[in-house]
Amino acid sequence: MADSSSSTASDENRQKWIDIQRHTFSNWINEQLQSTAIRNLSTDLSDGVVLIRLVEALQGRRYYGKVYDNNPTEIQKLMNVQMELDALREDGVKTVNIGTHDIVEGNTKLILGLIWCLVQRYQIASKTKIPPKKLMMAWIQSVLSELKLTNFRTNWNDGKALSALLEYCQPGLCQEWRGLDPGRAIENCERALLLAERYLGVPRIISAQHLASPHLDELSCITYLSYFITKNGPGYRASLQRVQMILPDATVTDFETSWSDGYVLSMLVEAVGGQVRGLSGSPKRDRKT
Repeated sequence: MADSSSSTASDENRQKWIDIQRHTFSNWINEQLQSTAIRNLSTDLSDGVVLIRLVEALQGRRYYGKVYDNNPTEIQKLMNVQMELDALREDGVKTVNIGTHDIVEGNTKLILGLIWCLVQRYQIASKTKIPPKKLMMAWIQSVLSELKLTNFRTNWNDGKALSALLEYCQPGLCQEWRGLDPGRAIENCERALLLAERYLGVPRIISAQHLASPHLDELSCITYLSYFITKNGPGYRASLQRVQMILPDATVTDFETSWSDGYVLSMLVEAVGGQVRGLSGSPKRDRKT
């Protein structure tokens, strides 16, 4: 009897985080497409048309193949989805174990997996081989070191971490974050989400209730936070400004080309107290990029 109750509770918890993820990913898609609003992730993507438009928006190009968007038949739906999957694979997106029938038949688990692949590839893509989750956690831990964050679930429930992140991105925006009452989690999250949207341009793809939920899934949290670290996002800009303050003699304009030869990184290491063999005493040079 205990095993049955435990299994039921586990299934209920799993359904809760699936619901949160479905809501967040649906909002993410709507944010990408703007003019198209999906309400049911499982059924609204089944004909392949929305997926094609989504991938076109993410890749910044139009497909030249035939898109069956006028009450497509079952075969035409499969053809639409196949075209979309082919385009993703050509662009280096791994869609292992996801087939055309899975999308057309509304397999929620695999559809969520596909959307997560898109988020990783087009929103938090990195030229390094470091997994997106590890890369984001490393950045979060470096800019919010005072909080000792270790996960993308419970650490974000009370709204304090998000409020601290807002303060990092724009000093003065949420300077009272240390005094927030954890017992008012939803209120804290609501205020932080509102400030992030209004002053930093971060879309509210997740709700305060979901962010404060003990069932918050990490993919939903990561997807929301990815807006901060994407190129030219508020976190990206804030980190770049700090590097520029530490290295006033180097012209650092991004976190890609400005670092390609290792010189700026070596300067940064020395600026924070480290030593790089062969750098000390060498003439300073302006790094134009």
